[in-house]
Amino acid sequence: MKHGLLLSTGVLMTLVACGGGQQTIIQTMTIRSPEASKTMALIQATERVMNRRLAGAGIQNAHASTIPTGTNTATLTLTLPDATAVAKANSILSEQFTFDLRIEEPKKNEDGTSDWEPTALTGSNLLWVQAVGNNATGEIAIELQFSEAGRTILESVFSKNAGKHIGIFVRDLLVSKVSVTNGAVADTVIIGGIPSAKVAEIFSDDVNVGLLVSFTPAP
Repeated sequence: MKHGLLLSTGVLMTLVACGGGQQTIIQTMTIRSPEASKTMALIQATERVMNRRLAGAGIQNAHASTIPTGTNTATLTLTLPDATAVAKANSILSEQFTFDLRIEEPKKNEDGTSDWEPTALTGSNLLWVQAVGNNATGEIAIELQFSEAGRTILESVFSKNAGKHIGIFVRDLLVSKVSVTNGAVADTVIIGGIPSAKVAEIFSDDVNVGLLVSFTPAP
């Protein structure tokens, strides 16, 4: 299931010409933080996400920065080296972000692979994603925190699917799956086996920003 655009379309970007061929894209961020204390965390996460996305697109000498401007607003500025980089940034900003949970139906396909059936749990039911650690073992995990409505759906999904796997899909790609043990009901979903705190941060940033921050062209 697909719910909501995370990032505004590049067609609507505000472009400011800079010296040396550089161009600057300025966007206003609107933050739907579940708690006031998380607003700054989302602003900082947006900067990290955009710098990673620009680097991942092979854009050199590019930089993303964020500045708070109000209770739930901030400004995102992308400094880009040339028009080609602007086009790539346009593509990044126009991508649709999706998050949903699906139930594995083993070996339903002719090639013996599993199929994944959608559940009613989507990004609209997710409040927050964060890394959690076990100081005794050093293990890193990711915790998905759901809204009250999401927890009700989660309880139903868990109770009806004992012994199956729940797949976590981001941008329609399976990123992890967790086992439903004896129909156990939980208020959160824990993704274990994360190789490092950095990986946990990247995943948490991507989902939180995708679901809780929207962008519009700066006036």
